[in-house]
Amino acid sequence: MEHLEVLTTPPRQPVPAQPLLWLRDDDPLPPPDGSSAITYVGRVRVPIAGPYRPWARLYRLPDGRQLWTVRLWDVDRVVRRVTSTALLIHFARVNRLPELESAVRALDRRGRSLS
Repeated sequence: MEHLEVLTTPPRQPVPAQPLLWLRDDDPLPPPDGSSAITYVGRVRVPIAGPYRPWARLYRLPDGRQLWTVRLWDVDRVVRRVTSTALLIHFARVNRLPELESAVRALDRRGRSLS
């Protein structure tokens, strides 16, 4: 009988986590190192279910990356989650929301044009 080797993967290295701060809706995101500001680009309403339509806010980081924050329910409280433009566009397409898709794309373009 032929000896079969078991394929193994290297052990996973822990990734240092940077906690997402709990913020009120009106608070801007603080600068990560205090030296340069994060730019608030704009917001759109995301129709999740029935009357629940949270704001998705787009921020541009000092290094040019963009991120969206959305306040979502987590069992008994609202928590702020971070997502990407691609995921919001996918959500809009799957749920047949062309207005949301165009609004997300417009804000994404506006954020990329900022210097």
